[in-house]
Amino acid sequence: MPTPELNREQYSEIWTDLNQKLKHIEQSDGGLAAALEALKGQQRERGFIKDDLHLMRRYRFTHPEDPARFFLVQYNPVRALRFSGSGRKTPPAGSTSKFDGCFLCPDNIQWQQAGLEMGYELEVDSMPYIAWMNAYPLMPLHCVIASSDHIPQAWCVNGAAVECLSIEKILIDLITLSKKLPGYVGFYNGTGAGASIPSHFHFQFFKRPELWPQFPLEVAARKSGIESHGTIDDYPLAVEYWRGDSEAIVDSVYPWIQGWLARNRHQLSSISANIISTFDDAQNKSELYFVPRHQSRVQSPEMSGIIGGVEVLGELVFSSEEDGKRLERGEIDYHTVERILSAARFD
Repeated sequence: MPTPELNREQYSEIWTDLNQKLKHIEQSDGGLAAALEALKGQQRERGFIKDDLHLMRRYRFTHPEDPARFFLVQYNPVRALRFSGSGRKTPPAGSTSKFDGCFLCPDNIQWQQAGLEMGYELEVDSMPYIAWMNAYPLMPLHCVIASSDHIPQAWCVNGAAVECLSIEKILIDLITLSKKLPGYVGFYNGTGAGASIPSHFHFQFFKRPELWPQFPLEVAARKSGIESHGTIDDYPLAVEYWRGDSEAIVDSVYPWIQGWLARNRHQLSSISANIISTFDDAQNKSELYFVPRHQSRVQSPEMSGIIGGVEVLGELVFSSEEDGKRLERGEIDYHTVERILSAARFD
């Protein structure tokens, strides 16, 4: 039986009760990861999460001459349904659409999803965020952690005319969240680098899958032998890598990015980046990957989708019927993935 639609007062009551329960869970030994697991359970029960990943298949393609080198491809036909959208496009009587119906603004979400979608309020370095589950996840637990306020995804550059976050603030909050979520991968997709909703600031986090939990980019970082900071050379994309104490990483990354921006001042309006952060709980080390991107290089002729954070990690996301047939026919291999990623390389 479908869950009955909630009015605004009912929605607010359930939201408050849910957030109190999730806060209690987070403040116990389970931490933020346990709170997100509980939110996922509530969202599955209410019917907001549309996919349990039972049709998803992951493929591993190794280099023909070096089995230690590999790329991944996931195929999930259910995820293609996200393109058709879900929920209302026009607000019912008594509700208003804000910021052109932004899908990450809480007031819009309440009427768009008929009260099904609920989030968890949290604060990072004095800034309020809301964690939302992804209705069509990429991994076992896939969430968006979005700013409570409607601010753009792009970082501030000199002369910015709108409210936005500095790259230093983005780094601090991403790394802080990663430390709270060991066993997860978190990333920021800049505008034109896979950002799903460029008008509203957000990170994406997902729990590592049990099968092949390490991604090709991480394996390349290990093979590079970089101890604290360096460039990962043996990879189709240009990648700068840091490993160490989280505060030391911010102190090193920020001036490096400032220098990169200065070197590219002639094209500031068209450059972007993927920033990926993980935390090694066993060694108490943070890891950060900065992947420079150009907004004109978001796709490849050999891939129907865009190249975002998961693809940068070395795992392509396929969902179209034609992509599924290409996998069945054996038309995808290590070098196919390598070419697709190379199409987004920043030179």
